[in-house]
Order: sequence, then structure tokens, then C-alpha cells
Amino acid sequence: MRLSVERSMSEKIQESLLTMIREKALKPGDQIPTEIELCEQLGVGRSSLREAVAQMISHGLLLRIQGRGTFIRQIALKLEGGLDDLMSVTDMIKSVGAIPSTSRLQIKPIAASESLAQKLALQVGDPCVRIERVRWADDAIAAYCIDIVPKALYDAANSDLGESLFAMFERTGLRLSHTHSSIQPTILTSRDLPELREGVGLFLLLDEVDFDDTGKPICYSNDYYNTSIFKFDLVRKRR
Repeated sequence: MRLSVERSMSEKIQESLLTMIREKALKPGDQIPTEIELCEQLGVGRSSLREAVAQMISHGLLLRIQGRGTFIRQIALKLEGGLDDLMSVTDMIKSVGAIPSTSRLQIKPIAASESLAQKLALQVGDPCVRIERVRWADDAIAAYCIDIVPKALYDAANSDLGESLFAMFERTGLRLSHTHSSIQPTILTSRDLPELREGVGLFLLLDEVDFDDTGKPICYSNDYYNTSIFKFDLVRKRR
């Protein structure tokens, strides 16, 4: 069963635009049809089209040049996987031949709150490290990641946060075994994520606690996956 939320008119228009780009074999740098032409071809209103195009621009897929028109900046990727597949964002991006990169890396020490201490089996006030990153697939925003790990684990890794946290854990001798996740659709604006530049974006929030193979919690994450980039499948079985 595919996990999805009811798609808005903007999302449907974006999917139609992406289909048109693929069918016409357009490439980065090519110009898309004018607003009037697209409204006629897609059978949609101008305001709905403008909203869809603005979101594609904010996601880094299209580029508007004043006085010239709108151009393809990045061919949309679809990173596919099951929610039961435990892969890092870096590995998922690489799996489709795109180049992963990181921007707005912010690392700051924090003290474990009561809620965080319960999630990571710590004492209230224990030192932790909060890692905030925007992850890119080529020129498109792939994910906005907030990860919190115990400070002792972070110090032991001597980490390069351009890499995945999975790689950081493995360097300390820890192997990620499983995760407990809650999932919800979330809308982010440029106030939440300045890299969106304009408009809003639909993201899938995975609120997760990661465990090593001994069952010890080692990381608490809020990862926002761009639904224009990621597609997750969910398989449900009857008990």
C-alpha cells in the first residue's frame, strides 16, 4: 500500500508539468511553454498554475528569468524506496546517480530535556549535540534534517557532517539496527526553510528514534523529506 496524502491541485499540476517535461525530453536550460500555453494544454486556471510553478521554482526544479520566461533548472528526481528500507539520505540520493551535498550546517550543544532524555535513555541535562542540515540532490532540496545525538557519541566519531550519520555511527563501531518512526505530512514555508526561496513545499516528516543492534537508542531525528523528490511505499500485512 502506498502511503500518501490527498494531493492538492498544485501537486497535480506539478505532476502534469513533470510528465510533459519527460515526454518532450526537455533538458536543464530548456524553456517551458508560456503561462497561457500551459493553462490551455493542462486545462487549469492561471492562479493554480502560478502556485504550482512557484513551488517548482522554490524546490529548485524551475528558474524564472525576468523578461525571458521560465526554464528547467533541474530534472526532477524520484527517489523510491519502502519505509521499511533503512537507508541514509546520502545513499538514497546516490542510488539514482545524483550528487548529494549539504548546506546550512548548524551544530550546537544542548542539554537533554525530559522528553529527549526519555527518547535517548539519558538523564535530564545530559549533554547532546543538535545537528541541522539541508540535504540536496544535485540542485534540488531533498531533505531538511534535524538530528540529536549524545555528545559522547558525537565526540567519539570526530565527524565530517557532509557524510551520512550512518557512516558516523559505523566509525564508532555502532551499527544501526532499526528505527521507531511516526509519519505525518507537513507544509514548510520559506520562514521555516529559507532555501525554499518562495512559496511553500509539501514534506513528509519522519519523527524517529534510531537504535543500534543492542537495542540502545543513539539518535533522535526530525527529517523532512521533499515529496517532489522522495516517494515511499508502505507494505502492510494482515496479522
